[in-house]
Amino acid sequence: MDKKSFAKIYKTLGGENMTHKEALHNINEFLEILEKILVNDGQVKLVKKAVFEVIERQPRRISNPQTREIMEIYPKKTVRFRASKNISFD
Repeated sequence: MDKKSFAKIYKTLGGENMTHKEALHNINEFLEILEKILVNDGQVKLVKKAVFEVIERQPRRISNPQTREIMEIYPKKTVRFRASKNISFD
């Protein structure tokens, strides 16, 4: 799902009259705040909903399929999203 589709759903679920531009603005603000918190703390818990956490991937060696050259992929940090078992999709 892209951001435009997400904004359309957010706009329809919001009880107030909201324009598409306002919905995109709210989504962008949330994502910026989430990014700042993840950089500082490394984890965001939304109680009974989900967890966003920063994990560090280990370095690994791979083989280039065309040249068979062994290359090393360096460690990097990624964000993991885990939905709660109690979340309902009604």
